[in-house]
Parts: sequence; structure tokens; C-alpha cells
Amino acid sequence: LAYVAAPVMGRPDVAAAARLTIMAGGPAEAIDRVQPLFDAIGQKTWRFGSLPQHANVAKIAANFTLASAIETLGEASALLGAHGVAMRDFLDVITNSVFPGPVYSGYGAMIAERSYEPARFKARLGLKDVRLALQAGDAASVPLPVASVVRDSLLDALAHGGGEQDFAVLGEVAL
Repeated sequence: LAYVAAPVMGRPDVAAAARLTIMAGGPAEAIDRVQPLFDAIGQKTWRFGSLPQHANVAKIAANFTLASAIETLGEASALLGAHGVAMRDFLDVITNSVFPGPVYSGYGAMIAERSYEPARFKARLGLKDVRLALQAGDAASVPLPVASVVRDSLLDALAHGGGEQDFAVLGEVAL
């Protein structure tokens, strides 16, 4: 008997398309045994060693990175707006050069349009993820000052009714 941790990344539409990103941790033989299940639901399995908890920490770190990206997109939007630069023009540059991918194009577009519904991932769940990162940091005596800023911004968004809106509502706090 062996334990495998396999948190996934991907919204429901990604899961329905069997394109989840799977982060697996546990004994290699055990992961090999369940790999066909992972192949059925995901596009790739990333292995994080023989300890199951390593996959969980990787998932927490990925969610924290996502939240931090949304926070910086919101701040960039505020900076651009204050100088009369269109966020859409900026997004076109960064998503076609240094930051291609769904985080910057998808969440950035929501921030640029100030449109946070329908929620693909609710802000209150993002707050839960950032709190998990802070707890993991505390447990290992690793300060995460950016996570504290993101947590506070999410609390602000929730205090203003954004808890059921998309995670991108985090960008409103900076505006």
C-alpha cells in the first residue's frame, strides 16, 4: 500500500476536456500504477518526488503564483489608467511576448474589461489558496510578504462584495 498525492490545476472546462495539469507526489511505482488514470483526465503529469506532500506544496505554490500574477495585473492596470494608457494595448504586448498563456490573457482581459462574471474561479476560493500558502510558509519559517499583500487585497475585494465574483476581481482593489 502506498499513498500518492495528485492535486490538479484547471477549471471545470479544462477538466471536461481532459486537459488538467496533474502534480503527483509519492513512490514512483505507485504513481506508475495510477498513471493511466492521470492520462485519462490530464494533459501532463508532473512528478514532485517520492513524498506525497511535495505535490501538495507545489499546488499551493502554483496557486500563490497565480494570485500574485492577478494582483500585479491589477496594479499594472491602475498604473496604466493613471497615465492614460489602455490596458488592452498593454495586454496585447505582454501576452504576445514575455507572458503568453491563459493567466495573463484571460485574467488580464477580465481586469481590462472590469468584468468578473461569470466566475470561473471564485475570489473566496482564491483567498483560501493564499491562506494555505501563508500557512505553509509559516510552517517552514518562510516569510511570504507578497502573499500577505495578496491576502489583504482579496479581503478588501470580499469586503466589497466580490467573494462570488471571479478571482480577477482582485484587480479591482488596485483601481
